[in-house]
Formats: sequence, C-alpha cells, structure tokens
Amino acid sequence: MANTFIKAGQIVQAATLLLQREIVLPRLVWRQADADFVGALNDTITLRVPAVRTARSRTMRSTTALQADDLAETSVPVVLDTHVYDLLNITDEQLTLDITDFASQILAPQMRAVAEGMENIIADALTAANVSGAQTLATVDTSTAPTSGQAYAVLVEARKQLNDLKVPRSERVVVLGSDLEAWFLQDPVVVNHNSGNRTALEDATIGQIAGFTVVGSNAVDTSEGFAFHRTAIAFANVAPALPDGASMKSRISTEGLALRYLRDYNPTNSTGPVDRSLVDAFVGADSVEEGGQDHRLVKFASNGS
Repeated sequence: MANTFIKAGQIVQAATLLLQREIVLPRLVWRQADADFVGALNDTITLRVPAVRTARSRTMRSTTALQADDLAETSVPVVLDTHVYDLLNITDEQLTLDITDFASQILAPQMRAVAEGMENIIADALTAANVSGAQTLATVDTSTAPTSGQAYAVLVEARKQLNDLKVPRSERVVVLGSDLEAWFLQDPVVVNHNSGNRTALEDATIGQIAGFTVVGSNAVDTSEGFAFHRTAIAFANVAPALPDGASMKSRISTEGLALRYLRDYNPTNSTGPVDRSLVDAFVGADSVEEGGQDHRLVKFASNGS
C-alpha cells in the first residue's frame, strides 16, 4: 500500500526529533543558524562575539572620577562558502513497497548526513585555528594506558592556559578525537567525574571535569583534542531559499542548525521515474582571532597507538 505524506513541515519535524540526538559540535560554538534569512552561497555573515572585559577599581571615598570604557565586540566575518547537501532518488517501487516511515527511513538519515557534514566544517575550523606555542600542549602518548590522574592533569594544564589568557570560566569545552577519548576514559580520575546523563548532548559527554564539558567527537581527527571557550569558533548556517518548483518544501532551524528540505517528482529520470528528496544548507565557520591569533583555544594531540 502506497504511503500518504501529508505536509513537508510535519515530516521535517519528525525527522528533527531523531536528529537532536546526533548533534554535538554546533551546540558548543558561537553560532548563527537562520531558517528565515535568504542567503546565497559565498555570502558573508558578520557574527558579533562578546568581548572579554576587565573591570576597573578605585579606592573607597576617592575623589577620582569613574572611567568609562567603550563597548567592544569582536566582529567575525564568516563566509557561507560550503553547500552541504544529501540528494536521494527514490523509485516508485521503493515508495510503494519498501518505505513505511518516510521520516525515519529517508529524511532522518539525510539530515544526519548533512549535520555530520556541518560538524566536519567546525572541526576543520578548530584544526586551522592559529594559536601561540603556549597554547599547544605536550603530545600525549596514547599507546599505553594513563596512570591515575594523568589524563586529568592534561585538563588541568589546559585550564591553566585558558586562565592565563583570561578566558571566561563559563562555557568551556574539551572536544576529543577517538584515540584521545579512549585514553582519557582509562584514567580512573576522569571516569569518576562521568555524570552518567543520557540526554541529547550528554550522550557524547564524558563528564564535567576541571571546569570543562568534555565530549568525544567523530568529526575531529582521532589524535586531536581541543580545549576552548564557546566564542573561540564562529559558525554561520543558512537554509537556502525555497524554490517555487518543488511540490514539498520546508525550512527549519533546530539545535543550532538551519536546514532546507525539498521533494519533487522526476518522471524523465534516465533510469526510471523517481521522487527526489534533498536536504541541504549553506555553511561557514572560522576561528575568532584577535591580533592574528585565537586566544580562546588550546590544542593538544596524541602520537597514536
């Protein structure tokens, strides 16, 4: 029996509920995700990142006037330079005989593929961030299990570096590739900090440790690790415009991502008639630099197994 699909928005919403458990990196960075802004590929979006401010002080009963400082924000131009998409052809036979739940069988895997593509772009921005020598910690040897507290000490050193750079103590994150994640999870001190929560982001969370939310990510290289403040990376994402020619279409912004969904029928496809299902987005990411360096991020790496 053929399926009846009611509204594009309903299908997207159902798939979005599944997608929410898959997204990690976009939630950890400074972002703008807009399903309403009609942007084009290679457009530039300027994101305003809060500045790190320093308070003044004066002696009590002093006659010295208060000194006012200007509001200083860091403006980061982020180019929407990547079109991330997943296009799928679905035959009449598949629609009639094989597809029983379009949202879970078709749309959710497409949305996950696009979301992973977006995560890869953020991971590339982390890798490309320009940091000073002091912001690159000593290489970790993951070929042997850590001694008790050894992995924890790496986090403490990363914390010190960010403290020295006067990075705000809230919203700090550590992202680990799979080699480093496995190494960290062999340290009893780290394991004892594991929160045990199993909600969306926390499925990837190792724990709240040394002032960081520590997470594992498949998007970063297996041997890479990053400790950073949320404002170290600026991420912009726009859902492309809805064309008049698509029979089903929707734009949605959720979990830090803006996506477009299109579906139409192509009876003249060279290999037979197909329904075409497209999920896509325009994306860009960059590190937030001040004076030519990203002062809100620390890198560390492993030498592999």
